[in-house]
Amino acid sequence: MMKTILAGALFIPVLFVAFPFFFRAASGPAPTGSPAEGHPLYTVPLPEDLPPRDILLHNPYQEIDWSRATPHKANLHTHTRYSDGLYSPRRMIQEYQQRGYTILAITDHNHVTWPWPDPDHTSQENYPEMIRIMGNEISDVHHLGSYFTNYNIAGRRYRPIVGRLGQRRAEITIQDVLKQIGQRQGAAVLFHPGRYSHSLEWYYDLFLEYPHLLGLEIINRNNRYPQDRYLWDSLLSALMPERPLWGFASDDAHRLGHIGYAFSVFPLEEATPRTVRSAMERGAFYTSHTTTATSAPDITHIIHDPREGTVTIRSSEEDLSLRWISLGREVHRGETLPYRDIPGIDRYVRAELHRKRSDGITFTNPFPVSSRP
Repeated sequence: MMKTILAGALFIPVLFVAFPFFFRAASGPAPTGSPAEGHPLYTVPLPEDLPPRDILLHNPYQEIDWSRATPHKANLHTHTRYSDGLYSPRRMIQEYQQRGYTILAITDHNHVTWPWPDPDHTSQENYPEMIRIMGNEISDVHHLGSYFTNYNIAGRRYRPIVGRLGQRRAEITIQDVLKQIGQRQGAAVLFHPGRYSHSLEWYYDLFLEYPHLLGLEIINRNNRYPQDRYLWDSLLSALMPERPLWGFASDDAHRLGHIGYAFSVFPLEEATPRTVRSAMERGAFYTSHTTTATSAPDITHIIHDPREGTVTIRSSEEDLSLRWISLGREVHRGETLPYRDIPGIDRYVRAELHRKRSDGITFTNPFPVSSRP
Protein backbone atom coordinates (compact mmCIF):
# COMPACT_ATOMS: atom_id res chain seq x y z
CA MET A 1 0.00 0.00 0.00
CA MET A 2 2.79 2.42 0.88
CA LYS A 3 4.57 1.65 -2.39
CA THR A 4 1.40 2.62 -4.26
CA ILE A 5 1.33 5.95 -2.46
CA LEU A 6 5.01 6.47 -3.18
CA ALA A 7 4.54 5.76 -6.88
CA GLY A 8 2.00 8.54 -7.00
CA ALA A 9 4.28 10.81 -5.06
CA LEU A 10 6.94 10.53 -7.74
CA PHE A 11 4.76 11.59 -10.67
CA ILE A 12 7.23 14.30 -11.78
CA PRO A 13 10.68 12.63 -11.67
CA VAL A 14 11.89 14.53 -14.72
CA LEU A 15 12.16 17.68 -12.60
CA PHE A 16 14.89 16.09 -10.51
CA VAL A 17 17.06 16.05 -13.63
CA ALA A 18 15.88 19.29 -15.18
CA PHE A 19 16.25 21.50 -12.14
CA PRO A 20 18.99 20.19 -9.86
CA PHE A 21 19.92 23.64 -8.62
CA PHE A 22 16.42 24.30 -7.40
CA PHE A 23 17.29 22.24 -4.34
CA ARG A 24 20.07 24.57 -3.27
CA ALA A 25 18.02 27.42 -1.91
CA ALA A 26 19.62 30.29 -0.05
CA SER A 27 18.54 31.48 3.36
CA GLY A 28 14.98 32.67 3.43
CA PRO A 29 11.83 33.10 5.46
CA ALA A 30 9.78 30.13 6.49
CA PRO A 31 7.32 29.02 3.78
CA THR A 32 3.89 30.51 4.26
CA GLY A 33 1.94 28.37 1.80
CA SER A 34 0.81 24.78 1.98
CA PRO A 35 3.88 22.53 1.81
CA ALA A 36 2.06 19.91 -0.25
CA GLU A 37 0.90 22.47 -2.78
CA GLY A 38 3.86 24.84 -2.72
CA HIS A 39 6.82 22.73 -3.86
CA PRO A 40 6.71 20.99 -7.26
CA LEU A 41 9.48 18.49 -6.49
CA TYR A 42 8.32 16.99 -3.20
CA THR A 43 4.56 17.16 -3.76
CA VAL A 44 2.50 14.08 -2.96
CA PRO A 45 -0.77 13.78 -4.92
CA LEU A 46 -3.54 14.18 -2.38
CA PRO A 47 -7.16 13.07 -2.41
CA GLU A 48 -9.56 15.90 -3.06
CA ASP A 49 -12.17 14.77 -0.58
CA LEU A 50 -11.35 13.47 2.90
CA PRO A 51 -14.52 13.77 4.97
CA PRO A 52 -14.46 13.63 8.78
CA ARG A 53 -14.36 10.06 10.06
CA ASP A 54 -13.76 7.91 13.12
CA ILE A 55 -9.96 7.91 13.41
CA LEU A 56 -7.37 6.98 16.02
CA LEU A 57 -4.56 9.36 16.95
CA HIS A 58 -1.32 8.48 18.70
CA ASN A 59 0.23 11.14 20.91
CA PRO A 60 4.08 11.11 20.89
CA TYR A 61 3.97 13.35 23.96
CA GLN A 62 1.76 11.05 26.04
CA GLU A 63 4.52 10.06 28.50
CA ILE A 64 5.32 13.66 29.44
CA ASP A 65 4.01 14.90 32.77
CA TRP A 66 3.84 18.56 31.80
CA SER A 67 3.27 19.68 35.39
CA ARG A 68 6.63 18.21 36.43
CA ALA A 69 8.75 18.43 33.29
CA THR A 70 11.32 21.18 32.76
CA PRO A 71 11.87 22.49 29.22
CA HIS A 72 15.47 21.95 28.09
CA LYS A 73 16.70 23.96 25.13
CA ALA A 74 18.95 21.94 22.83
CA ASN A 75 21.27 22.36 19.88
CA LEU A 76 22.26 19.07 18.27
CA HIS A 77 24.43 20.39 15.41
CA THR A 78 27.51 22.37 16.51
CA HIS A 79 31.00 22.84 15.04
CA THR A 80 34.31 23.82 16.60
CA ARG A 81 37.81 24.38 15.30
CA TYR A 82 38.29 20.62 15.41
CA SER A 83 36.61 20.83 11.99
CA ASP A 84 35.49 24.02 10.23
CA GLY A 85 34.22 26.04 13.20
CA LEU A 86 35.99 29.21 14.31
CA TYR A 87 36.13 28.58 18.05
CA SER A 88 37.27 25.98 20.53
CA PRO A 89 34.81 23.48 22.00
CA ARG A 90 35.21 25.25 25.34
CA ARG A 91 34.13 28.60 23.85
CA MET A 92 31.12 27.15 22.02
CA ILE A 93 29.96 25.30 25.12
CA GLN A 94 30.23 28.46 27.20
CA GLU A 95 28.36 30.51 24.61
CA TYR A 96 25.48 28.06 24.54
CA GLN A 97 25.38 27.90 28.32
CA GLN A 98 25.17 31.69 28.54
CA ARG A 99 22.19 31.64 26.16
CA GLY A 100 20.23 29.24 28.34
CA TYR A 101 20.85 25.98 26.51
CA THR A 102 21.08 22.85 28.66
CA ILE A 103 21.58 20.17 25.97
CA LEU A 104 24.37 20.29 23.41
CA ALA A 105 25.94 17.98 20.84
CA ILE A 106 29.27 18.89 19.25
CA THR A 107 29.13 17.43 15.74
CA ASP A 108 32.41 18.23 14.05
CA HIS A 109 32.87 16.95 10.50
CA ASN A 110 34.23 13.40 10.50
CA HIS A 111 35.53 13.88 14.02
CA VAL A 112 34.09 12.76 17.34
CA THR A 113 34.90 15.60 19.72
CA TRP A 114 34.57 13.47 22.83
CA PRO A 115 35.07 13.60 25.73
CA TRP A 116 34.58 17.33 25.87
CA PRO A 117 37.70 19.29 26.73
CA ASP A 118 37.94 20.25 30.37
CA PRO A 119 37.68 24.04 30.82
CA ASP A 120 39.69 24.08 34.04
CA HIS A 121 41.99 21.11 33.35
CA THR A 122 40.59 19.34 36.37
CA SER A 123 37.36 17.45 35.79
CA GLN A 124 34.77 16.68 33.11
CA GLU A 125 32.16 17.82 35.62
CA ASN A 126 32.92 21.47 34.94
CA TYR A 127 29.87 21.65 32.67
CA PRO A 128 27.31 20.65 35.33
CA GLU A 129 24.37 22.44 33.71
CA MET A 130 24.90 21.08 30.20
CA ILE A 131 23.73 17.63 29.08
CA ARG A 132 26.47 16.41 26.77
CA ILE A 133 25.50 14.35 23.74
CA MET A 134 28.24 12.47 21.89
CA GLY A 135 28.06 13.36 18.21
CA ASN A 136 29.75 13.53 14.83
CA GLU A 137 28.68 14.93 11.46
CA ILE A 138 29.49 12.20 8.95
CA SER A 139 30.35 14.26 5.88
CA ASP A 140 31.52 11.95 3.08
CA VAL A 141 27.92 11.04 2.24
CA HIS A 142 24.65 12.96 2.61
CA HIS A 143 25.58 14.77 5.83
CA LEU A 144 24.04 13.26 8.92
CA GLY A 145 24.36 13.52 12.65
CA SER A 146 25.62 10.37 14.33
CA TYR A 147 24.74 10.31 18.05
CA PHE A 148 25.50 8.22 21.13
CA THR A 149 28.41 6.43 19.45
CA ASN A 150 32.03 7.24 18.66
CA TYR A 151 31.69 5.88 15.14
CA ASN A 152 33.64 7.63 12.39
CA ILE A 153 34.47 6.52 8.87
CA ALA A 154 37.70 4.53 9.15
CA GLY A 155 40.76 6.69 8.57
CA ARG A 156 38.76 9.88 8.16
CA ARG A 157 39.34 13.08 10.04
CA TYR A 158 38.53 16.57 8.95
CA ARG A 159 41.68 18.66 8.58
CA PRO A 160 40.89 22.35 9.14
CA ILE A 161 43.87 23.67 7.18
CA VAL A 162 43.16 21.51 4.14
CA GLY A 163 39.40 21.82 4.36
CA ARG A 164 36.75 19.98 2.37
CA LEU A 165 38.21 20.75 -1.05
CA GLY A 166 41.57 19.27 -0.11
CA GLN A 167 40.20 15.88 0.89
CA ARG A 168 38.99 13.08 -1.30
CA ARG A 169 35.74 11.56 -0.20
CA ALA A 170 35.81 8.08 1.25
CA GLU A 171 34.43 5.35 -0.97
CA ILE A 172 31.46 4.58 1.21
CA THR A 173 27.69 4.86 0.91
CA ILE A 174 25.20 6.32 3.34
CA GLN A 175 23.78 2.81 3.68
CA ASP A 176 27.18 1.60 4.88
CA VAL A 177 27.36 4.48 7.36
CA LEU A 178 23.88 3.88 8.76
CA LYS A 179 24.57 0.17 9.11
CA GLN A 180 27.70 0.92 11.16
CA ILE A 181 25.85 3.40 13.38
CA GLY A 182 23.11 0.85 13.98
CA GLN A 183 25.56 -1.91 14.83
CA ARG A 184 27.04 0.39 17.48
CA GLN A 185 23.60 1.11 18.96
CA GLY A 186 23.73 4.73 17.81
CA ALA A 187 21.08 7.04 16.39
CA ALA A 188 21.13 9.27 13.33
CA VAL A 189 19.44 12.40 11.93
CA LEU A 190 19.75 13.66 8.35
CA PHE A 191 21.25 17.15 8.18
CA HIS A 192 20.10 19.93 5.81
CA PRO A 193 18.57 17.68 3.10
CA GLY A 194 17.80 20.77 1.02
CA ARG A 195 21.47 20.94 0.10
CA TYR A 196 21.14 17.80 -2.01
CA SER A 197 19.26 16.57 -5.07
CA HIS A 198 18.08 13.17 -3.92
CA SER A 199 14.65 11.93 -4.89
CA LEU A 200 11.77 11.36 -2.54
CA GLU A 201 12.09 7.63 -3.16
CA TRP A 202 15.74 7.71 -2.05
CA TYR A 203 14.76 9.19 1.33
CA TYR A 204 11.76 6.90 1.59
CA ASP A 205 13.88 3.77 1.25
CA LEU A 206 16.42 5.02 3.82
CA PHE A 207 13.80 5.59 6.49
CA LEU A 208 12.17 2.22 5.85
CA GLU A 209 15.46 0.34 6.07
CA TYR A 210 17.05 2.01 9.11
CA PRO A 211 14.80 2.45 12.17
CA HIS A 212 17.58 4.24 14.09
CA LEU A 213 17.40 7.03 11.48
CA LEU A 214 15.12 9.14 13.64
CA GLY A 215 14.28 12.03 11.33
CA LEU A 216 15.67 15.05 9.55
CA GLU A 217 16.42 18.71 10.09
CA ILE A 218 13.37 20.73 9.07
CA ILE A 219 15.04 24.02 10.01
CA ASN A 220 18.77 24.63 9.62
CA ARG A 221 19.93 27.85 11.27
CA ASN A 222 17.97 30.81 9.78
CA ASN A 223 15.95 28.51 7.53
CA ARG A 224 18.68 28.16 4.94
CA TYR A 225 16.81 25.42 3.08
CA PRO A 226 13.05 26.15 3.18
CA GLN A 227 12.29 23.05 1.09
CA ASP A 228 13.29 20.82 4.01
CA ARG A 229 9.80 21.23 5.44
CA TYR A 230 8.23 20.26 2.15
CA LEU A 231 10.32 17.10 2.11
CA TRP A 232 9.25 16.35 5.68
CA ASP A 233 5.55 16.63 4.87
CA SER A 234 5.95 14.55 1.72
CA LEU A 235 7.75 11.79 3.59
CA LEU A 236 5.17 11.89 6.38
CA SER A 237 2.41 11.60 3.78
CA ALA A 238 4.09 8.53 2.29
CA LEU A 239 5.36 6.78 5.44
CA MET A 240 2.97 7.59 8.27
CA PRO A 241 1.45 6.21 10.39
CA GLU A 242 3.53 3.03 10.17
CA ARG A 243 6.90 4.81 10.11
CA PRO A 244 7.05 8.09 12.05
CA LEU A 245 9.97 10.42 11.46
CA TRP A 246 10.66 13.41 13.64
CA GLY A 247 11.56 16.99 12.77
CA PHE A 248 14.68 18.59 14.26
CA ALA A 249 15.89 22.20 14.21
CA SER A 250 19.53 23.12 14.75
CA ASP A 251 21.89 26.07 14.40
CA ASP A 252 24.60 24.23 12.46
CA ALA A 253 26.76 26.76 14.28
CA HIS A 254 30.27 27.44 12.99
CA ARG A 255 30.65 30.86 14.64
CA LEU A 256 28.94 32.91 17.33
CA GLY A 257 26.68 34.69 14.87
CA HIS A 258 25.02 31.39 14.01
CA ILE A 259 23.73 30.71 17.52
CA GLY A 260 20.09 30.91 18.52
CA TYR A 261 18.14 30.67 15.26
CA ALA A 262 16.90 27.08 15.42
CA PHE A 263 16.60 24.76 18.38
CA SER A 264 14.72 21.83 19.87
CA VAL A 265 13.07 21.78 23.30
CA PHE A 266 12.91 18.62 25.41
CA PRO A 267 10.39 18.62 28.30
CA LEU A 268 12.11 16.33 30.79
CA GLU A 269 11.62 15.46 34.45
CA GLU A 270 15.18 14.13 34.60
CA ALA A 271 17.73 15.44 32.12
CA THR A 272 20.36 12.87 31.19
CA PRO A 273 21.77 11.62 27.88
CA ARG A 274 19.56 8.56 28.33
CA THR A 275 16.33 10.56 28.70
CA VAL A 276 17.31 12.86 25.82
CA ARG A 277 17.82 9.83 23.60
CA SER A 278 14.49 8.34 24.63
CA ALA A 279 12.72 11.60 23.75
CA MET A 280 14.53 11.77 20.40
CA GLU A 281 13.37 8.25 19.59
CA ARG A 282 9.75 8.85 20.67
CA GLY A 283 9.39 12.31 19.14
CA ALA A 284 8.70 13.75 22.61
CA PHE A 285 10.16 17.19 21.86
CA TYR A 286 9.29 20.23 19.77
CA THR A 287 11.35 22.49 17.54
CA SER A 288 11.47 26.25 17.07
CA HIS A 289 12.77 28.81 14.60
CA THR A 290 13.36 32.54 14.90
CA THR A 291 14.90 34.90 12.35
CA THR A 292 16.17 37.22 15.09
CA ALA A 293 18.02 34.66 17.24
CA THR A 294 15.86 35.49 20.25
CA SER A 295 12.89 33.29 21.15
CA ALA A 296 9.90 31.41 19.78
CA PRO A 297 6.55 30.29 21.23
CA ASP A 298 6.80 27.69 23.95
CA ILE A 299 4.51 24.72 24.61
CA THR A 300 3.37 24.24 28.18
CA HIS A 301 0.85 21.42 27.72
CA ILE A 302 -0.33 18.99 25.06
CA ILE A 303 -3.61 17.38 26.11
CA HIS A 304 -5.06 14.44 24.20
CA ASP A 305 -8.60 13.26 24.93
CA PRO A 306 -9.12 10.11 22.84
CA ARG A 307 -12.71 9.72 24.05
CA GLU A 308 -13.70 13.16 22.81
CA GLY A 309 -11.32 13.00 19.86
CA THR A 310 -9.45 16.22 20.63
CA VAL A 311 -5.88 17.44 20.95
CA THR A 312 -5.21 20.75 22.70
CA ILE A 313 -1.91 22.64 22.68
CA ARG A 314 -1.26 25.37 25.20
CA SER A 315 1.45 27.98 25.40
CA SER A 316 2.41 30.67 27.89
CA GLU A 317 1.85 33.16 25.05
CA GLU A 318 -1.62 34.29 24.07
CA ASP A 319 -1.26 36.16 20.79
CA LEU A 320 -0.63 33.09 18.64
CA SER A 321 -2.03 31.56 15.47
CA LEU A 322 -2.07 27.78 15.94
CA ARG A 323 -2.28 25.93 12.64
CA TRP A 324 -2.83 22.20 12.13
CA ILE A 325 -1.24 20.50 9.11
CA SER A 326 -2.09 17.12 7.56
CA LEU A 327 -0.79 15.78 4.25
CA GLY A 328 1.05 19.07 3.95
CA ARG A 329 -2.15 21.15 3.98
CA GLU A 330 -3.60 23.35 6.66
CA VAL A 331 -6.78 21.70 7.92
CA HIS A 332 -7.68 23.72 11.02
CA ARG A 333 -6.81 26.71 13.19
CA GLY A 334 -7.16 27.00 16.94
CA GLU A 335 -5.57 25.55 20.05
CA THR A 336 -7.90 22.52 20.03
CA LEU A 337 -8.19 20.11 17.12
CA PRO A 338 -11.40 18.00 17.11
CA TYR A 339 -9.78 15.52 14.76
CA ARG A 340 -12.84 13.34 14.16
CA ASP A 341 -14.86 16.36 13.04
CA ILE A 342 -12.34 17.99 10.71
CA PRO A 343 -12.09 17.03 7.01
CA GLY A 344 -8.75 16.55 5.30
CA ILE A 345 -6.93 14.59 8.05
CA ASP A 346 -5.13 11.41 7.09
CA ARG A 347 -1.93 9.57 8.09
CA TYR A 348 -0.66 12.30 10.42
CA VAL A 349 -1.36 15.73 11.78
CA ARG A 350 1.11 18.22 13.22
CA ALA A 351 0.84 21.74 14.62
CA GLU A 352 2.62 25.05 14.10
CA LEU A 353 2.48 27.93 16.58
CA HIS A 354 2.97 31.29 14.85
CA ARG A 355 3.28 34.63 16.58
CA LYS A 356 0.80 37.05 15.04
CA ARG A 357 2.77 40.26 15.46
CA SER A 358 6.38 39.21 15.79
CA ASP A 359 8.95 36.63 14.80
CA GLY A 360 9.02 33.00 15.92
CA ILE A 361 7.49 29.65 14.89
CA THR A 362 7.28 26.43 16.87
CA PHE A 363 6.57 22.99 15.37
CA THR A 364 5.23 19.91 17.08
CA ASN A 365 6.21 16.49 15.88
CA PRO A 366 3.57 14.61 13.90
CA PHE A 367 0.74 12.74 15.58
CA PRO A 368 0.23 9.44 13.68
CA VAL A 369 -3.36 8.99 12.50
CA SER A 370 -5.06 5.75 11.47
CA SER A 371 -8.58 4.58 10.73
CA ARG A 372 -10.39 2.82 13.55
CA PRO A 373 -10.57 -0.94 12.75
